[in-house]
Amino acid sequence: MKTSTAIRRGAAAVLMGGVAVGAFAVPANAAPSLDAIKQCESGGNYQAHNASSGASGAYQFLTSTWQSMGAITAGYANAADAPAHVQDAAAAALMERSGPSQWECSGMISGGSYTAPVAASVAPQSSSVQKAAPVQQAAPVQQAAPVQQAAPVQQVAPVQQAPAVEYTAPAAPVQQAAPAAGTYTVQAGDTLGTIANKLGVNGGWQALFAANSGTVADANLIFPGQVLNIPA
Repeated sequence: MKTSTAIRRGAAAVLMGGVAVGAFAVPANAAPSLDAIKQCESGGNYQAHNASSGASGAYQFLTSTWQSMGAITAGYANAADAPAHVQDAAAAALMERSGPSQWECSGMISGGSYTAPVAASVAPQSSSVQKAAPVQQAAPVQQAAPVQQAAPVQQVAPVQQAPAVEYTAPAAPVQQAAPAAGTYTVQAGDTLGTIANKLGVNGGWQALFAANSGTVADANLIFPGQVLNIPA
């Protein structure tokens, strides 16, 4: 702005990072554009502050001028607090309302005493510079598969032993000698046939049955303890 100490840029060409920055002259008496005013006032810095005048923003608005722009700048105390599109809109409104004479730089631009920097072509890099080959990353280490534990051994159920059965063989019958009186007491398991054979009865069991027909009704039915007559 006219009442601010403007931030100027030199016209000398500068080589930075392989980019040549040159200068071009705005024709004398030409109406300066907002872009040229912005470059002349602040170098295009939307957060620029002038400590001596209090002007701020890309177009170096004085606080009083900024606050006079009405709804466009409402909510922002000064230009540097506003985003770029708000500053651009306020500068366009001021240009339309009052013309470029509001900016001190406009006279310098129109008079040809200010040259704005412009980017020139980028110098090609030397083809001799070889890019380093990308580092091959090592293949990820394969983790060993977890060892599978053996299934627990199933214990065999103990064989249940059958209880031992005690068996007592029956005592052998005591062989009694033939009674001298010609009688015989029947023992368990005796039959007329076994008695006749054991005692050597003449005529066999038939003779023994006949000799005891009074006490033995059935030749197949005799009882232990029964006394039989032994025939001569």
